[in-house]
Parts: sequence; structure tokens; C-alpha cells
Amino acid sequence: MFIRAYLRASTDDQDASRARDYLETFVSGYGKAIASCYMENASGSHADRPELIR
Repeated sequence: MFIRAYLRASTDDQDASRARDYLETFVSGYGKAIASCYMENASGSHADRPELIR
């Protein structure tokens, strides 16, 4: 099973990399690993989000 993660932080106060650390800890607790991670620090109101389109 491949786990792919899309993480987005919408404000300057948030950080997608912090969420990645939490998610990696969570999945490792189930003996799994994230195969690829797509991260953006962008507003959800904008349609131009290249990492989401990948």
C-alpha cells in the first residue's frame, strides 16, 4: 500500500511541515510509511495549487 499525503497550510501562522511530522508519527504507529508528500503553504480559495494538481 502506498500512502501519499497532501498537506496545505492556509495562513502564515500555520506550517505544513509541522503537520507532516505529526502525520509521519501517526502512520509509523501503524507500521506504515508515507511514499510521497506534497506540501503547500497557500490559501484554499486559490485554484492555482500545483502540488494538489500533481
